[in-house]
Amino acid sequence: MNEFEYYIIDRAGDKAYPLIGPQDDSFHTMMYPRTTTRIENPEMTNFKYCEPIPRKPVISDYFSEPESIVSKKIAEVLAPLDIKGIQLIPAEIETHTGDILEDYFYIHIYNYLKAVDREKSKCEADLYDPDSLAWIDRFELDRKVLEKIPLEERLVFKLIEFTTIHLYHKSVVDAIMAVNPQGVLFTKVEDWYF
Repeated sequence: MNEFEYYIIDRAGDKAYPLIGPQDDSFHTMMYPRTTTRIENPEMTNFKYCEPIPRKPVISDYFSEPESIVSKKIAEVLAPLDIKGIQLIPAEIETHTGDILEDYFYIHIYNYLKAVDREKSKCEADLYDPDSLAWIDRFELDRKVLEKIPLEERLVFKLIEFTTIHLYHKSVVDAIMAVNPQGVLFTKVEDWYF
């Protein structure tokens, strides 16, 4: 297995899968993605469908906002893997009709790596923070950086340079896809473009 084969997780392209966002009165749900450490005694996270709502929304195993919200089906794959730097926090999603979808989990990723090979990527540095990127069209990961980190410490991570990109190692992708989840799309880093 290629220890440098990574995929970006996203919502499937079918427009039947709704977008979600934090509930307006759920301050902690809005703040958790900004937390760069494990959250002790986390509260239930609360999300809702956002506009534009599909005519016939499909309830899937994956929602993005851009944080990842997964069904119990996917959470039951991730939990026993005991992945360093992620935490599964219970979540509820309110649909456009007011129904509450339970048995969902927010994936709190607090494993951040500075791993973009800027020489081989098409990106633009942030004017105010040289560690961050203002824009990415496509990118490659820096293998020299990754090879210094044991694989078990980089199975799932966010890019320091562009935190809305969440990367999953092929071994984790294979485990998730083995349960045939609905609504999730994994794109190989080399094939991804903005």
